[in-house]
Amino acid sequence: MIRYNIYTVYQDKEYRVRNNNGLAKLISNDADDLKKGFIEKIPDTKNLKYTPEQLAKKVYTLNVSPSEIGDVYKISTHALYQGYEFWIEHETNDGCYILSASTTRQPLLDKLGFTEVERGLFEKKIKKEEADLVYEKKRLITDFFD
Repeated sequence: MIRYNIYTVYQDKEYRVRNNNGLAKLISNDADDLKKGFIEKIPDTKNLKYTPEQLAKKVYTLNVSPSEIGDVYKISTHALYQGYEFWIEHETNDGCYILSASTTRQPLLDKLGFTEVERGLFEKKIKKEEADLVYEKKRLITDFFD
């Protein structure tokens, strides 16, 4: 699973988290969290467009005090590809898309077969087995509620 979001731990379970006016807004896709006081978020389908897949994925939220949660941290998924580290944007059934950002075109990215998808952003689809290693980086956010 590719992760790129901000997380915390609440009652021994990891959740995505947002700062909601000084409260920790916990976000879950697990209906069992309704037992912990989470409420189902109803999508605004009149003003926003959602895909059927997005509508099928239920979202549950709970606002709690920052003192009730653990550390807040950002998790991003990366791949070592041909000896270089790249951020994984998303995965497909047969592979994943790795990205690199650069203000100038890099000979290395050309050599590795990257395509510029927008100014300064280069992308390449690779098969999962082509990655030497897939791993997560976790970075502590100390000023999340400041």
